[in-house]
Amino acid sequence: MLQQKLSRGLKILTDRRYRQFYSQRRIRDVPSRERAADGLASRLPAFSGTIDMSDQIATLKDRGYLFLDNLISSDQLQSMRAFFSENKCADPYRPELGQFIAPGRAPQQTHVAFFPNETVIRAPHVVQIANDPRILSVVSGFLRAKPTISYMTAWWSMPNRDGKAEQAEQFHRDVDDIRFVKLFCYLTDVDETSGPHMFVPGSQNVNKLTTIRRYEDREIAEAFGADSLCTFTGKAGTAFLENTYGFHRGVPPTAKPRLLFQILYSLRNSIYGPDKPAGQIGADGIPSGIDPFINRVYLSAN
Repeated sequence: MLQQKLSRGLKILTDRRYRQFYSQRRIRDVPSRERAADGLASRLPAFSGTIDMSDQIATLKDRGYLFLDNLISSDQLQSMRAFFSENKCADPYRPELGQFIAPGRAPQQTHVAFFPNETVIRAPHVVQIANDPRILSVVSGFLRAKPTISYMTAWWSMPNRDGKAEQAEQFHRDVDDIRFVKLFCYLTDVDETSGPHMFVPGSQNVNKLTTIRRYEDREIAEAFGADSLCTFTGKAGTAFLENTYGFHRGVPPTAKPRLLFQILYSLRNSIYGPDKPAGQIGADGIPSGIDPFINRVYLSAN
C-alpha cells in the first residue's frame, strides 16, 4: 500500500495527466463540476461538424445515454470479434495470472480481462468507428469543445462460479475527467445471462451519492427508486453513448461471455491512454484526413 502511494505521488509530480486527474476528482459537487468543465471547454478548440445532432445531444444530456443505430457493419463486427478472440488479454485485478487468450483460456477466477493499448489500436476499424462524424458531432456538442479520444479499450467479461460482483460490476460513478462521455459497443450478443450493462438515467445530473466508491444495489434503489434501473441488452453491434458519471455497472455474466469495445471522449488526456502515440495518421491502415487534435493521444500527424 505504501509503495502504491509513493508511486502515485511520483506520477502526480512528473506527469500532468495525473495532476489533472486527481485534481478534478476532488470536485464532488455536481454544479461545481459543471462550472469547472464549462470553463475548461471554453479554452479548447471548437468542433465544426456538418451534421445537425442537436436532438441527440439534448437526449444525451438529459437521459445520460443515447443509442446509435447502424454504427458497426456485420463485416466490421466479424473482423473485430475475430481479432480480439486471437489476441492476448489480462486480468487487471490479478496480474500474477499473466496474459491469455479469452474466453477459452481465461483462468477460472477471472471476471474481466482487458486488452493493452498497443493491441487495441491495431484492431480493425477502431479508429474509423472512433471518428464517425455522427459520434463526433454528438460528443463535441455534449463536451462543448472539440473532443479528445483519450482512451480506447476492449475487454471480455467471463461467467464466474462465485457469481459475485467485482470492482466495476458494482454500481459506481466514473470520474475520468471533469467532463467526458463514453462509447460502448457490444461485440457479442448480450442478454440477461451474458453481462448486460446497467444505468440509472438522469443520475449524472443529481447531486447526491457523489463520494467516489462502489455502491450496493440497495443504496442505488433507495436513492433513485428500484424502477429507475435500466438494463441494456442487445445483439452484437449494439452501440450507445453514455455519460458514465451517472451510476452504472456491468452485470456479471452467468452463462455466456461478453466482449465489449469502449472509447473515452474527454476534454483532456487520460491517465489510462498510452504515454505516447502508437500509430500515425494515414499509415498502416489508419485512415487519412482525420482530425490530428482529436486523435493526438493515439496517433501522430506525421
